[in-house]
Amino acid sequence: MKYEVFFEKLTGFSPYAFQNKLHLNYSKNQSVILQAPTGSGKTWAAITPFIYSLYLWKNKKQITAQFPKKLIYSLPLRTLANSLYEEVKHSIEKKFPELNIKISLQTGENKGDELFESNIIFTTIDQTLSNFLCIPLSLPKKLANINAGAVLSAYLIFDEFHLLEPQRSLNTTISILKLIEAICPFCLMTATLSDQFLNNISKCLNASIVEIKE
Repeated sequence: MKYEVFFEKLTGFSPYAFQNKLHLNYSKNQSVILQAPTGSGKTWAAITPFIYSLYLWKNKKQITAQFPKKLIYSLPLRTLANSLYEEVKHSIEKKFPELNIKISLQTGENKGDELFESNIIFTTIDQTLSNFLCIPLSLPKKLANINAGAVLSAYLIFDEFHLLEPQRSLNTTISILKLIEAICPFCLMTATLSDQFLNNISKCLNASIVEIKE
């Protein structure tokens, strides 16, 4: 099944050009910084290449780039994580139940995957950052290094990253991605940031910019 057909079966819509472009970038092992308006389809643009890679892998198809078998989707707010978890879980389980993709939600209120064991984990950015730094919010100190390995072996999506505090969580996120950009594929997504800021991050992280206007 071609990517465009897979995308339409999963989402109910044919992919836009920018959504195809993300898949093309990942096939060339290029991480992405995506800027697109709210409601334009950023979430499925970022998630579908990962699901498609699982589809190809489980059907023993040849693929040009090997995604990790784990995706960590990080958001600044618990309410956003809860909403996307429900939407994505429903679509994947309805359209591709044969893939048996395990999807979980891990936040301070919903501790559904404290060890980040699922294929797709929806969580908050503070959970992801604290786990990578071996100071996990939901685990005792004796288990502090386990989830750092999970983060290092995942495809990382940071959504709405323009909402992060510049001198704290945003700075930490960029610093971490700078350390691991050669190891983990990632996608930074935002609805609004200046071109200069995006260009600076792109150069710092060796990532491609995919941008669409209103």
